[in-house]
Amino acid sequence: MTIYITEPDDIDGESVALLRQHGHLVITEEREASLRATEIGALFVRTYTQVDTALLEHYSNTKFVLRAGVGLDNVDVAECARRGIQVINAPGANAHAVAEYVVGATIFLLRMFGEQSMSLRAGGWRERVHIGTELKGKTLGLVGCGAIGQLIAHKLSCWELRECIGYDPYLTEEQLRAAGIRKVGLAEIWEQSNIISLHLPLIPETRHSIGAAEFACMKKGTLLVNAARGGIVDESALIIALQNGTLRGAVLDVFEYEPTVPAEFLTLPNVLLTPHIAGYTAEADKEVSLAPVRELLRRIEGQ
Repeated sequence: MTIYITEPDDIDGESVALLRQHGHLVITEEREASLRATEIGALFVRTYTQVDTALLEHYSNTKFVLRAGVGLDNVDVAECARRGIQVINAPGANAHAVAEYVVGATIFLLRMFGEQSMSLRAGGWRERVHIGTELKGKTLGLVGCGAIGQLIAHKLSCWELRECIGYDPYLTEEQLRAAGIRKVGLAEIWEQSNIISLHLPLIPETRHSIGAAEFACMKKGTLLVNAARGGIVDESALIIALQNGTLRGAVLDVFEYEPTVPAEFLTLPNVLLTPHIAGYTAEADKEVSLAPVRELLRRIEGQ
């Protein structure tokens, strides 16, 4: 099979070697792929290639779409299904990386490391105005309790949280209880949590699902962590909530129009910004590329 890797710099070399080892022709140059468009049997994408009707029309003989990652918001799954194209992603491949990021980022916010560091650089020293707080006794609210949410609950289970509560319409109370999470509705998440961590896919129903109305329901001093997808949060409303003190702080790893970051975020001292790296560790980077390749080989070669 001829496989076109659209973002070769972001695909681990071991996965490319594995494809070649099994006799598949791997193309990484756009010009060559276009010239041989009718030969392409699989598209291997990462984050910024939009697998839409136009792309699939150009590579009209594609039978598989491999996504090196978990989310499928850059893949038109319905169009792929209509064309009989199998979509293969890497669910759970970066779950530990994201969970560790959330834990670390939460502590960073609670202890006000950002403000303390800025103060020190400006000549200050251990200013009381920037005194932090502890995880102990806090209520963590998880919006989305799949593999990542459950790992976060597990990793924080020894930190003496007051409680871990979670919203997930696809999991039962028993399933969440087994993971150390009490199932609640969204209203309870907003009203009871000291820290809210988002783990939702970006679909039409979730776009801008967290905005001014939701922020207004939160406790004053709540911390928000978004390592899911930027479009879930209304960024304009979030900026206002951070400026007026409705939220004490936020960790933002994702943005609605990446790689563009709203200028207002850059000026706020109570915001930790990272460039979509929550699931981007050496271990996870390798696994998100290898997992869909292994699954492709299993499907076409019985491995």
